[in-house]
Amino acid sequence: MKHTHFLYIILALFIYIGTLSAQTPKWVSTEVQKRTVVLEKFTSCSGIYCADGDRIANTIAEQYPDNFISVNIHCGNFSDYKKYYNLKTDEGNIILDSSGLYEITPSYIAALPLGSVNRSTDPWVLSRDKWDSTAVNIMNQPSIVNVYVRPRIDYYKRKLTVEVEYYYTDDYLGAENYLTVMLLQNEIITYQLCGEKYNPDFSINSNQYRHMHILRKIISDSGVWGDTITNTIKGDYGYRKYTVTLPDSIKDVPLDLENLEVAAFISESKSNIYTGHKAAVEVIKSELKVDDITEYHKTLKFETIHPKVKVSNNSVVPITKFDITYTIEKPKTIFNLYDEDYNVYEKGYITEIYDTIAVKRDTYSGTLNKGDSIIFELPEITQSEFNTSSIYTAYFSISDVYSNDFQLLDNTTTTSKIVLKDTSFSETELTFEDSNTSSTTGFLPAHVVLDNSLNPYFTIDKCSGGAKNTNSAVLFILDNIYNLSYKPGYIMFGEINCQDNPNKVLTYYYAYCDGMRYGSPSRIVVDISKDWGKTWQRISEIFCKETGVLDDLEKIYVPASDEYKQVQINLLEYTKENFIMRIGGIPGSNGNALWIDEISIKNSSNESIKEDYNLSVYPNPASNILHINNINLLGEEYKIYDMSGKMIIKGINNTNEINIENLSTGTYSIKIKDSIFNFIKK
Repeated sequence: MKHTHFLYIILALFIYIGTLSAQTPKWVSTEVQKRTVVLEKFTSCSGIYCADGDRIANTIAEQYPDNFISVNIHCGNFSDYKKYYNLKTDEGNIILDSSGLYEITPSYIAALPLGSVNRSTDPWVLSRDKWDSTAVNIMNQPSIVNVYVRPRIDYYKRKLTVEVEYYYTDDYLGAENYLTVMLLQNEIITYQLCGEKYNPDFSINSNQYRHMHILRKIISDSGVWGDTITNTIKGDYGYRKYTVTLPDSIKDVPLDLENLEVAAFISESKSNIYTGHKAAVEVIKSELKVDDITEYHKTLKFETIHPKVKVSNNSVVPITKFDITYTIEKPKTIFNLYDEDYNVYEKGYITEIYDTIAVKRDTYSGTLNKGDSIIFELPEITQSEFNTSSIYTAYFSISDVYSNDFQLLDNTTTTSKIVLKDTSFSETELTFEDSNTSSTTGFLPAHVVLDNSLNPYFTIDKCSGGAKNTNSAVLFILDNIYNLSYKPGYIMFGEINCQDNPNKVLTYYYAYCDGMRYGSPSRIVVDISKDWGKTWQRISEIFCKETGVLDDLEKIYVPASDEYKQVQINLLEYTKENFIMRIGGIPGSNGNALWIDEISIKNSSNESIKEDYNLSVYPNPASNILHINNINLLGEEYKIYDMSGKMIIKGINNTNEINIENLSTGTYSIKIKDSIFNFIKK
């Protein structure tokens, strides 16, 4: 039996301690403080001196920022005019009717602004010249009660939560007290008569004015005069919580959630406001930081992507839930240049439309406190999820962030979007020829890239007749107004399989027109890489010859099929192992257009190389003799330059063998006819 009594005593003690904890003030001060002034200012957009009332109230607020609350209550028929916002409220009219304003002047609109200072006078309203002295007198008095208000809003649900604490520092032995909670709004921009004259700091122009501290709504449960407080003895503590869903507007005036404040005050009956507290409505923002820590492949060879992200909480509250998404996308439309008939020369524009390639999602549930971080690993992304070679963009995003039951305003900061360059190359031989049935997809899975970034003036475009009567080709715009001179644009391809048959021949066609711009000619280069893009070796470089002319120099050159020139390159010396390849167009100083079409790599036959100015040299690097693989270049003059552009050797190519044994170790270029090729002397 004694044990039972002991358990009851322990249980009662826990209940008592829990009660004390629940009644412990969290924010409100328990020390005696000075009273706070609540100025309820009756005003109007059309009152001549109402802006001057704002100026006076602002001056008091600047002098006593911690002990002054201004509430602007709009009233009067002039506030109903449709040319500006109607800022009146039904609750404000009730306060107005009790203020005694009608006792001062039946035609009160002419006397506005008038103000009640803590409803401490009879009648409450005072002329604006008495506000300051009355307010200072009240502020110097100790308050028998302290008030603290904390308003927060769920931005997306528009749910306002207001927590109020009050603590009595002295006894109140009279009737019941009342707690009133008001919703105010700042930065309402509308008309104010004489705003520029009497309060220029808040005047935007002659017609627009920044209205502040406007009463919008009473959110006390019992309405205008507040909720009853029965425990009013020294040491009594009270806590109230109000929840209200805010409308989009009140009397057609938008309710801006980021410019709201809440004022709470305790009064004796309707009159005699003891003290109060005001706070801006806290729009809690997520303040998460997202860092992409995925290990991306360093070369152009695609490897499975394992998305990995670090999320850090810099918010003022703990985060309990959020969704995280990893997205990979690529541009759907890069460039538009012509009208449908291709007869208008336009500068073109970029259309930012994206195709989503892959999306991976996850949800966090838990408690991520301020300053904490967490690392997520999302499902892997494989080669099969990519449909073409391209420049892809990968990024993480955060949504639906919650702190307990509050959905926070998204303010997530992320690292820059990660550009995945040429990641969809597969390890198989590709064929790059266009066909009569293809359109703008004729070169895929080839990938067009300019200086490793997308550029709107270098694109796969339709044309009236490509090489072999196809209907698309790669177009380079050469006009120097686009600042593309000498900037290479590469058409890149996946791995070339040289295991079955190393005797490969590269073929492509080009068409070029200077358009009487008199710029230096464009070049076409071919590079290969045996280490997936870590290093590149140039195997061909030619200067383009004009293949057509323009009747109208304002148009873009669109070649006929028979105007394309064919270029063939024997790859025998470079097919000891698999490689990837890129073909680059390099604009000269000016020009009209360069087109490249019908790129293919096939097994070589007994047919000879067709173009008389194709140049390929081997071996590379070379020690003593540099071989030229084109018999049509016999008898042509050659020149060898160092990397500074200085000519080192010149002579006649009599045998397709150039002696370079006297050159120092380094990189050089050899030019024969219209062809230039870089080589290394080892």
